[in-house]
Amino acid sequence: MKESLRIGLLPAVVALVYGNTLRNEFTMDDGIYVLRNPQVTNASVHALFSANKLTNLFRPVTFGTLALNWKLGAARPFGFHLFNLIAHAAVCLLLYLLLQKMLGASLAGTSVAFTAALIFAVHPIHTEAVSSIVGRAELLAAGFLLAAWILHLNDRQIPALICLVLALLSKESAVIFLPLVLLGDYARDRWKPNFRYLLMAGVTLLYLGILWKVQGGRLGRPSIAPLDNPLAALPGPWRILNALRVAWKYAGLHFYPAKLSCDYSLKAIPIYLDRRHTLPALLAALAAVGAWIWVAWKRRNGPILAGGLYLGGFAITANILMPTGTIMGERLAYLPSAGFCLLAALAWNWLRERQRIAALAALAAVVAAFGLRTMVRNRDWHDNLHLYSAAVRVSPGSAKMHNNLAGEYMASAQWDLAAAEFQTALKIYPDYPDALASYGLLEAWRGHNEAAGRMLERALFMSQRDNPNYDFMAVNYAALLMQTNHMDGALDVLNREIAESPGYARAWSNRAVIHYKQGQNAPARADAEAALRLDPENTQAQNLLRSLGSSGQSLRSPR
Repeated sequence: MKESLRIGLLPAVVALVYGNTLRNEFTMDDGIYVLRNPQVTNASVHALFSANKLTNLFRPVTFGTLALNWKLGAARPFGFHLFNLIAHAAVCLLLYLLLQKMLGASLAGTSVAFTAALIFAVHPIHTEAVSSIVGRAELLAAGFLLAAWILHLNDRQIPALICLVLALLSKESAVIFLPLVLLGDYARDRWKPNFRYLLMAGVTLLYLGILWKVQGGRLGRPSIAPLDNPLAALPGPWRILNALRVAWKYAGLHFYPAKLSCDYSLKAIPIYLDRRHTLPALLAALAAVGAWIWVAWKRRNGPILAGGLYLGGFAITANILMPTGTIMGERLAYLPSAGFCLLAALAWNWLRERQRIAALAALAAVVAAFGLRTMVRNRDWHDNLHLYSAAVRVSPGSAKMHNNLAGEYMASAQWDLAAAEFQTALKIYPDYPDALASYGLLEAWRGHNEAAGRMLERALFMSQRDNPNYDFMAVNYAALLMQTNHMDGALDVLNREIAESPGYARAWSNRAVIHYKQGQNAPARADAEAALRLDPENTQAQNLLRSLGSSGQSLRSPR
């Protein structure tokens, strides 16, 4: 096969298997990081180079590309998905070029490199990184990291450092670049001048210092919710042992990606505090790492690189070195899977050298099966209803997914289905404030104000200020108190909410209504104007100001 054909075939395959994502909508975390993220919708250099206020993430390149998409197409998802498709195709090409450089330009080296990139292009575990718009962080970090590596091999130090910086500013997991480069140079036995490695180390350390400063004197989130990562609350040894069990689940999905999920939060993956369930994972991990160390000692180039990409890719996100924000996420397997795909390509090449026809047939079958599974999985990412419905089938123990599915039913006025899903979520995780708050809101809509009040009050009591939904919960509870004529209680809640979160427009507009009903027109006008400064589309504040100017205009009920 000609080189030009290989170069053209990889993007064509990506377009074929991911073309159906172009019809998808915004899903899951896209709401937080795109639709309701001022770093994207009202971008500025200062905002992009600040930590995200909700999650404390510092990813200016990722958010910058999202902001560019927003500027070009606003809230239309097509352009966002097209960018991700192109980015994945670029990563596949870069992986091919890197592996070809690392393995040599011989027929065997080129065949292995292309086969690995082809499997990488279609592997279903990548659907979360590509189909989810915010999965772009994985694509950009991997792409710039691979580009920096290629430039390093070609002795283009300054462009390599620029790409390294872009990778780090796309996602913090790119800090593994220097260890990967050192491992690759060791495998090839072609070392570069020491000052080049020192420059890479300096750039990485400078980035970590900036990250620490921007994130408020810490690295990562201020706190990790047990719902998102139950491993974070475990003692170190038990966290590591259970993280190794999760690592083998990743490996299983690489070999057999039949059941994929967008969520593996609390109760989706069992946690064990006994040796019977955790020791096998530890022994298997030690055996695998031991085998990799042996091939590294023997300087077997391909296996060294495969193991390095796989183990290094997971080093920051595996909850082994430190707890992270999630117990498991398929998007986190994006770069590590390059190591798996290389290992699969090496095995295929071994077969090709002995049974060429059988090897070609096996490769065709794997690529076809993976490609079809990817296309089917992309349909799950079409919208949240499809996504969460698929998730509860694969992870029926996920309280988070039952709660999210209930929210979708609630939005489409399927109240009985929503109530059933909320009840399932709370049965799995009784102290789930988001589920309690949403279920309470549903009960209020159904006219069950007493039950709604109990749920909303309990949800607010259990929640912390760093919960992204805290403001929504507080104002909903205040609105219910207003509707049931508990104005003093509602005013207390709103006063506290405005003091702690003065940027939430609904709190101001609801308090304005209380002032208006109590005959306090001046404070009512001031609060309504404050609400409109924060949200010019706030209809409650607009109606109140009309009422203050014209006695014939009635107010809408609290929202």
